[in-house]
Amino acid sequence: MGLASSAEPLSRLVSLSRAIAAEQVSQRMLRVASRELTLLLNAEACLVSQLEGGLLREVADYARSGRQVARGLSYYLADYPATEAVLESRVPCSISADDPGADSAEVFVLREMEMQAVLLVPVVVEKRPWGLIEVYDSRTRAFPGPERHLAELAAAQIGGLLAAFEHEERAQRLYRETLASLSNALEAKDAVTSQHTEEVVRLAVAVAAELDLELDAVQSVELGAVLHDIGKVRVPEAILNKPGLLTEEEWEVMRTHPEVGEQILRPIQSLQSTLPIVRHHHERWDGSGYPDGLAGSAIPLGARIVAVCDAYRAMTEDRPYRTALPEAQARKELEQGTGAQFDAECVRALLRALDRRDAAATVVALRPPDRAAAPQSR
Repeated sequence: MGLASSAEPLSRLVSLSRAIAAEQVSQRMLRVASRELTLLLNAEACLVSQLEGGLLREVADYARSGRQVARGLSYYLADYPATEAVLESRVPCSISADDPGADSAEVFVLREMEMQAVLLVPVVVEKRPWGLIEVYDSRTRAFPGPERHLAELAAAQIGGLLAAFEHEERAQRLYRETLASLSNALEAKDAVTSQHTEEVVRLAVAVAAELDLELDAVQSVELGAVLHDIGKVRVPEAILNKPGLLTEEEWEVMRTHPEVGEQILRPIQSLQSTLPIVRHHHERWDGSGYPDGLAGSAIPLGARIVAVCDAYRAMTEDRPYRTALPEAQARKELEQGTGAQFDAECVRALLRALDRRDAAATVVALRPPDRAAAPQSR
């Protein structure tokens, strides 16, 4: 299957370039890139995998007509010599299931995915191998020179955008770490707050990504999560670390921390977008929360995200007055609190994010039969 004309593929390449350059979040850029590459090469599916040591882990995919691709799978490079050679040489390679000389492991993958041919294209970021693009087709084809060249051009732009994302991430990370250091220093009197905040931040960013928020909104959620408990600096240690239940008078003091946090941060111009998150992260969906008794969608989305992540983390960690709940029970508590304490959409997004985290922690590798029994340590 060749390209229809010289003009059409160039037009598609321009469309791909525009589509991926418009994305401000790397994960969304990779998802768009996998779709656009499938269309560019008139193929059936595309996987993008990131290199982690000797492992390729899938991070984005696209398939036409609702076809299912092997989502969430990883590949041990030692199992796939042809794939490893592409990454080492940085030269694309096509493999056909009908080729008698094709590596048996690569043919195994094609059979498992019910595909007939694949084009392997390396992705390079600042002169280092970053990962691999796999473009699949269920029809016999060789992906000739012009198609490989287009795929290489697309991969080069993807690599350039990934480099830009990494540079931006480094700058943002320095800013976040500075704020986190301030937050941790101020909250050092709370025995659990430091680790609690770090985990709430990770979860909140993951939920924001699940909800497909724009980059600015994701960053506001992240900073809001970093600083959501900053107001506890004015809560006495005797209340923060009390081993038993708080009295009503002590709860009155504890409930001041969202407003106090907002007051502390208000003079900082660059943090204005985080103020609603800090102030409202203890509001409840049914309006029974504090400090303002907001309900439903009147609660800022960022605050709803931090609220559900904050609650989940609080349930799954030891506190002076109780031991941590098992994760399964904490998930059940979230579901039971939906519509009363929590926004249902945010709960579903958190549960998806937790599932992704659990899946990422477990290597599920597609391994050829003759290597399936080999150790799978990383």
